[in-house]
Amino acid sequence: MRIVKSIQTKVCVDGSLMKEYVLDEPLTGEFLGFLEKFGTVRSLEQLKKPYFSFEKEHFISIKGFVGDCNVEVRYKKEFQDLVSDYFHLLLFYEREGQGGILKLNGIEESIRKKMAFRQGSLDG
Repeated sequence: MRIVKSIQTKVCVDGSLMKEYVLDEPLTGEFLGFLEKFGTVRSLEQLKKPYFSFEKEHFISIKGFVGDCNVEVRYKKEFQDLVSDYFHLLLFYEREGQGGILKLNGIEESIRKKMAFRQGSLDG
């Protein structure tokens, strides 16, 4: 999957940045399975189109419907500059399977170290 275009961008009341994207393929259950490796996925299967949300603390949250090409991504206020590419990375590494999971874990570790340094903690 890849992003075709960004439809909307806005700053939310809490200071987070929300972007709505159009993807070149519909969101799938397999993608949600990949997301579970990196954060908390919740889904409402009983709706006409299954709704899901993904939360990665201090990084991003993602909301959308399985089968849709539109997705809403919120970037946390405190570290927007450090996590601005995180959704792109999820899309990119998902197709690499287990190798992608390992690579993305390494990238996350680097981002977490930068977050900890910014907060004045050396033990990320």
